[in-house]
Amino acid sequence: MYRYKDAGVDIERGEKFSQFISQREEMPEWLIQEPTGYASILGFTDPPIVVTTDGIGTKLILHQRYKRWEDAVSDLIAMNYNDIVAVGGEPIAFLDYIGTLKINDELYEFARTLRKKLSELGIHLVAGETAEMPGIYLEHWDAVGFAIGILKKRLPIESIKGGDPIIGLRSSGFHSNGWSLIRKILSEEKIDPLSLPFDILAGTIIYSDVPMVFKELKGIAHITGGGIKRALKRVLWEKGYRLRIKRSPHYDWILNYVSLEEALSTFNMGYGMLLFTDKDKADSICRKLKGEIIGEVLGDKEEGEITYGD
Repeated sequence: MYRYKDAGVDIERGEKFSQFISQREEMPEWLIQEPTGYASILGFTDPPIVVTTDGIGTKLILHQRYKRWEDAVSDLIAMNYNDIVAVGGEPIAFLDYIGTLKINDELYEFARTLRKKLSELGIHLVAGETAEMPGIYLEHWDAVGFAIGILKKRLPIESIKGGDPIIGLRSSGFHSNGWSLIRKILSEEKIDPLSLPFDILAGTIIYSDVPMVFKELKGIAHITGGGIKRALKRVLWEKGYRLRIKRSPHYDWILNYVSLEEALSTFNMGYGMLLFTDKDKADSICRKLKGEIIGEVLGDKEEGEITYGD
């Protein structure tokens, strides 16, 4: 069985560094406390603004190999857009950074696709940076995004309680996390990604409909680094949970090569976003967003339980 750590990525090491770099001796008065860490809320405007940054990760290597620019752009936007949404914000502006050995035709195609997709979402590309850096970038180029949004509702995750349902919004697959592990499996098992019975390179879903139900939500988990288990922890803290995850072709495949526990700590398991609400609101939200109730919140300090399968 393969492990993410064997592919060069240590989730615990990354979490430790994240905690170190986010330490603050003094909190500015305009920084509004946001416990999930998906984005920062800045209270020096009315309404407050929300900011975040993220990249595509090593999935971009395969996007470049197979010229999948629309999927690469969806990954870049979604990793930022969905984090803004996860704290109750609605994105309005975007910045990009591209680092490369040499500006080439690929970057023009990527930039055109990025502008087009942002325009469709009603988001403005307001600034960015492109840097040619021989010696830093060699075979591949990298793209990072930075998003700005307006806070629509502070999500009261402290009000989540035992018995509350958990709604899952389906993913397009692995989205943009765990790709160092996926690439290792593809390489060592000599698997052509285009030979799989599903589109492994499909871009991350941009959950642009979620803001319309902000008023009905208590919390949102965008499932990214650390997989579905870390996403649940970011919102529920010490509360328990019970989840039943439906089977999907992506995860039936990956579980041939990794343990279920490794998958739960690395991937989204078929759900890109989890929503937390009251029982009497869950069915309405599911209809509006094509979501499904996949679990419930348990009491404080109870163990989490995740079942994979129909």
